[in-house]
Amino acid sequence: MYVTTESELADLVDRLQGCTELIIDTEFVREKTYFHRLGLVQLAANGVFAAVDPIAVPNLDPLIDLIKRRDVLKVFHAGKQDLEILYQLAGEVIQPVFDTQVAAAMIGWGAQISFAKLVKRATGKRLHKNETYSDWCRRPLSNNQIEYALDDVRFLVPVYEKVVAQLKKLNRLEWVQEELKSLTDADQFELPDPYTQFMRVKNVRTLKPRQMAVLREVAAWREMEARRRDCLAKFIIRDETLLQMARQNIETVKQLHDLRGINGKEINHHGEKLLELIQRGRAVPESECPDLPEGTSYATNRGVEELLAAYVQIRSEELKIEPHLLADRKLIHSFVACHEQEEGLEEHPLFEGWRKHLIGSDLHLILEGQQGLIINKKGRVTLINPHPRPNPS
Repeated sequence: MYVTTESELADLVDRLQGCTELIIDTEFVREKTYFHRLGLVQLAANGVFAAVDPIAVPNLDPLIDLIKRRDVLKVFHAGKQDLEILYQLAGEVIQPVFDTQVAAAMIGWGAQISFAKLVKRATGKRLHKNETYSDWCRRPLSNNQIEYALDDVRFLVPVYEKVVAQLKKLNRLEWVQEELKSLTDADQFELPDPYTQFMRVKNVRTLKPRQMAVLREVAAWREMEARRRDCLAKFIIRDETLLQMARQNIETVKQLHDLRGINGKEINHHGEKLLELIQRGRAVPESECPDLPEGTSYATNRGVEELLAAYVQIRSEELKIEPHLLADRKLIHSFVACHEQEEGLEEHPLFEGWRKHLIGSDLHLILEGQQGLIINKKGRVTLINPHPRPNPS
């Protein structure tokens, strides 16, 4: 079903009423724009499979009202960007949600598994990805494009059913629900603070604090301009050029023209503004110049962290769950730091929810010297004097 009129959309929403689970996918384009440009919304429920054309039907309010309902579970695969688009359309976070990619990792089917691989694993069928690089905002769409897009929800139905069945078998459904809470946090979808974007500029750590203050001003302006024009920030000024502006003693428009990585027309229109921003950065009091947090190098206590990471790998194999879900290197690093500083440990993610019982308590006892790792006679690394924990099955 390809929906291209308001009456067809109204009919579709009527047919979807009463569903308890709504399968959703979107097709969008974002290669050259700041914001996603929505090309299609695909849905499945009550035996109906539909692709809604938001270009032909720009008023999606009836559909958004259905998606916003709290008594309908919205099912996605790798749904972060889909949810970001829907957040902008709905003006609120979409909940409750389920993500089959997260669920697949929780049952040991692979980390960040692609939809095609998950379909093959769950159904034995192979998806044809011949329209992967389609421009979903160009009209008209071909029948092949529409069918390709509909397959994403057609096959997501059995994938969802299969992973839920496996989660229930392993008593891990609640784990997934806990893990997905972050996808219903509005902070995940808010636009970033323009005045923090300088920290994302490559090689920013090569600058002195005063130079960072200049970079902060021009990078914030670039970010706001990119939003206003709906274009990529690098199309306005390249990162390398921002660094030159921060390093050099630029005081004239002519000096701006001498820089590489910025169009002359950009300088003609905004040169005076850029000079003002550069001067503003130079005038920032020393105490207010930015100082970047230390990079995550994991160099401190590397041996300790490697030991804990080894145990995480062992537990992931025992539980048949992806190790990054148990504890990635960033979590291990912060856990060791909290233990050293003797603060914040009780609020640490490894000491909350399902992770505490499965991995956090063991890691803590290892740090406390109350448990250790040995190689047994079978050549496997194992805990000595392990404390009791719930049966993972």
